[in-house]
Amino acid sequence: MYKLTFLPFVGKNYNNGGMFGKRIMVLGDSHYGSVPQPNITRDVLGWYLDQNVEREGWMNTFLKFERSLVNRETTPKDSCEIWNSLLFYNYLQVLLDGPREAGTEQQYKDSAGAFFQMLDHYRPDVIIVWGKRLWKNLPWDNWIEGAPVTVDGEEIDNGYYKLSDGHMVRVVCVYHPSVGYSWDYWHKVIMRFM
Repeated sequence: MYKLTFLPFVGKNYNNGGMFGKRIMVLGDSHYGSVPQPNITRDVLGWYLDQNVEREGWMNTFLKFERSLVNRETTPKDSCEIWNSLLFYNYLQVLLDGPREAGTEQQYKDSAGAFFQMLDHYRPDVIIVWGKRLWKNLPWDNWIEGAPVTVDGEEIDNGYYKLSDGHMVRVVCVYHPSVGYSWDYWHKVIMRFM
């Protein structure tokens, strides 16, 4: 059993595929701070979805991403329905010092066991990876490279993880939604893999 430092946010409709009809894992990179808290991922999504919490800049990351799933501007009600259809998990199982900081090669390697444990337990149909940095640091065990896919002239990183029972998990990389993320373009990309 591998150490899972940060519990995932699991939407209440994730297991039945929710509004998308598929179990979708959204894979973020990391948390930052000084004291690891097991529920931080769940708390972050809870704050984001709480309409009584004042909006902060970091919340735009979640807003832009959810819009790329439905290809339209979303309301707080939409946000709840969307995120309750998803599982959100941050790959690195250590805290980093601050935003935009990269983990070490060893930290990514050390987090692989917990990641595969998550895949075996939650059995997603699709994983949407946030950012090229994370993509390049994913473990390539049980990996099958995807056929080339080009959307509007850009080649999209993709492939599959094959679980021990043969279940194939489709994986696609999108730009990190915190910067330079056009939700209408990424909607076209994501739909190609769903």
